[in-house]
Amino acid sequence: MRGEVLGIDEAGTGSIVGDDGARYRFEPSAVCATSPLKVGQRVDFIATEDRQAQDIMALATPVAGASASFSPSTHGRFDLGRVIGRTFSTIKANWVAFFVAAALFVGIPSALMAYGQVEMATGDPSATSVLVMILGWALYLIGAYVVQGMVVKGAINSFNDKKTSFGDALSAGVKVFLPLLGLAIVAGIATGFAYILLIVPGVMLTIIWSVSAPAVVAEKRGIFEAMQRSRDLTRGYRWHIFGLLVIYLVLSMIIGMLVGGVNMAAGGTFSGGAPSSIVNMISNALTNTLTSVVASAGVAALYYELRAIKEGAGPEQLASVFD
Repeated sequence: MRGEVLGIDEAGTGSIVGDDGARYRFEPSAVCATSPLKVGQRVDFIATEDRQAQDIMALATPVAGASASFSPSTHGRFDLGRVIGRTFSTIKANWVAFFVAAALFVGIPSALMAYGQVEMATGDPSATSVLVMILGWALYLIGAYVVQGMVVKGAINSFNDKKTSFGDALSAGVKVFLPLLGLAIVAGIATGFAYILLIVPGVMLTIIWSVSAPAVVAEKRGIFEAMQRSRDLTRGYRWHIFGLLVIYLVLSMIIGMLVGGVNMAAGGTFSGGAPSSIVNMISNALTNTLTSVVASAGVAALYYELRAIKEGAGPEQLASVFD
């Protein structure tokens, strides 16, 4: 939610008028800005049902043509809880578009790949199973980046309290498919070599380039420009981002374990018996569909958090790139 500070008393308690016209009260502990709020200041905050403002962050319009090198925030502090909260709030606001897209463009290709893999695991694969697996892999390669673009589009709009139709999100995803694919290839090769040489450099590059994709989608930057942009935005907050990535990794593992448990109970490949094509197709589709949505929404929320605390950019500035 966005709004404007109406007043603040000597104790630091104050009120905000939201862009929805409602008034919200706040306590000093709810303010995340490093400097005191002022009357008339634009802020971003989370509104509770009892009209309280939480996680209040001061906003300022970024200066046009500002340098790409940024120092740690003067607009607020990095908040892991806020990033995670925005991740799941945007999923909740756009769950139909996100999950339908992920099911179509990620889930179905994943199921095709799983079918081919199970058939090949039997030791007597047919030409059809090989072709199905290759087709699934090709469709997954395309679909994963289309979905990523769609989710970033929907997330940025939802941060600005805007709804995103499936058609609008799909159009945005298709437009950025090739740049995102190119980014994935370049960054993947670089981080792959880094992981081979030593784990730590690989992790560092993953963190440094963690918001490259949103920079491509939201700012229409080229591959190397987006990588440099991500490097600048993450500077000063890389330990925070490392902690966030660990949380998402654990969440991804939990999703995989839950789906794997269902797979095992249904007689899948972990049951000790013959692989079940149908069970593996369903479990792969579910796992990849869920993780693709959560990962893409998480990266979009991280990108917004970094831009807000380092540049004071609000969702209007981010959403305007789609107008």
